[in-house]
Amino acid sequence: MTGAKKYLTFTYGCQMNEHDTEVMAGLLEEAGYRPALGPEEADLILINTCSVREKAENKVFGQLGQLSAWKRRRPGLIIGVAGCMAQRLGETLRRKAPQVDFVVGPGDMHRLPELVRRVEEERQFVLATGWPGGEPVENLPVRRADRIRAYVNISFGCNNFCSFCIVPYLRGPERSRRAEHILAEVEALAREGYREVMLLGQNVNTYGRDLPGGVSFGGLLQQVDAVEGLARIRYTTSHP
Repeated sequence: MTGAKKYLTFTYGCQMNEHDTEVMAGLLEEAGYRPALGPEEADLILINTCSVREKAENKVFGQLGQLSAWKRRRPGLIIGVAGCMAQRLGETLRRKAPQVDFVVGPGDMHRLPELVRRVEEERQFVLATGWPGGEPVENLPVRRADRIRAYVNISFGCNNFCSFCIVPYLRGPERSRRAEHILAEVEALAREGYREVMLLGQNVNTYGRDLPGGVSFGGLLQQVDAVEGLARIRYTTSHP
């Protein structure tokens, strides 16, 4: 596909953000985009952001300032901001960085190809920051950055509301994926040759408590441990 459009991603934040970027890359590639080696050849640049610390947001604005020069040279370049900072600032982000073409929060990440298509067709700013509290969207494509270790979401959001943390307000309440969906993903990864999985959640300890008759986190670990081919199982984050 020599004529395919190309995308470039930048990621700030935790392993959850890194995996979100893998999913968004998978969505873009399913829509016909291919990875770019640098901003000079990218048709779409996507920044996946963190909002836990102010320093992380300052880095994003610095990155956007650098990308504005590329946009002046190539007006057709599409720049998108995703993740927690996008959810927190919403349209305010566009006012601070007018070079941004679309803003998408964690709850609307699966709509990425649709949002890009709207920008391409309408050439207007697009905002998608609905409340990220719905059921997890399953079977999204993933372009994994590693061939040995794979990230696997087991839950989304958090119910702790710690005084120092903004995550429950930006990623919504805790929603666990069903154990059978997690196991199907892990088994497929093992068949593809992955030797390690890292189970991801804002608070993995409480996995399954929101599911009727759900498996506990300990029970899930036992089931994942029974998958043939895996050498290591890691997880993050466990609440102290």
